[in-house]
Amino acid sequence: MNCSIELPFDKIFLYVDEQEDLDRDKLKEIIQQRTSRSVKLKCDFFKEKYSKGLEEDIAWTRVRKKNERKFQKPLPKEVKIESEMIEGGKEIRGIIYDGFRLLRLMRELLTVEEEKEHTLVISKRTVGTLEGNEDRYHVRAVINGIPSLISTTGIVEGPAKPREYYFAYGDQREDVLDFRPMSHSDERMESAVASYILQTIFWRLTGDPFCGRDCRLYNSHWQREVIEYQVRSGLCEKHENILKSFSEKPR
Repeated sequence: MNCSIELPFDKIFLYVDEQEDLDRDKLKEIIQQRTSRSVKLKCDFFKEKYSKGLEEDIAWTRVRKKNERKFQKPLPKEVKIESEMIEGGKEIRGIIYDGFRLLRLMRELLTVEEEKEHTLVISKRTVGTLEGNEDRYHVRAVINGIPSLISTTGIVEGPAKPREYYFAYGDQREDVLDFRPMSHSDERMESAVASYILQTIFWRLTGDPFCGRDCRLYNSHWQREVIEYQVRSGLCEKHENILKSFSEKPR
């Protein structure tokens, strides 16, 4: 996507799953301060967009084999689980959804205004992609598109930990690593999510959501990098200036 700050969006729609242990109002405030755009805060995306048959459409996006991109008609039990997840009464881990297929489904559910503006969905669902040069699905923290999707489970499980971590036990793991990896219900999650939100914004503005080291837009592949860049770093001077130019642009 080749976008430009000459074609800015005026509003941000922010969907956050009800099961997320995040301060939604704080995230809204951060986005508004950084972009000078109004943010319309909403809860679970699929609950807001629900219509009959949606649970089956979601189940169709499930990854069946980690080394091939093939889909099949979901079982009634799988459809029921999706229905329970939409209702908010059930959380299932271990299910991976094809990120591109799920994003296409989500785009079909957007209003005309949401498609025109910048829409973000923050979810616990695990999403993955299988690129042409890869031999298996990889769990992703963020998938940029319309809408853009940020997976908190992907932030925890996507970036790899050092090999030594998997051979240690219990508290020894953090001693081996000399740092604490991201976890579910992590107090650092809001900072990490805010960084990935900025990635989606720069994808929309410039077509390139990433930057080199010493910038929170760094494309982290390791947990240590997530802590260093997404949690602890700020924007580099180049991207700070781009964001400033956008935020100051008349709406």
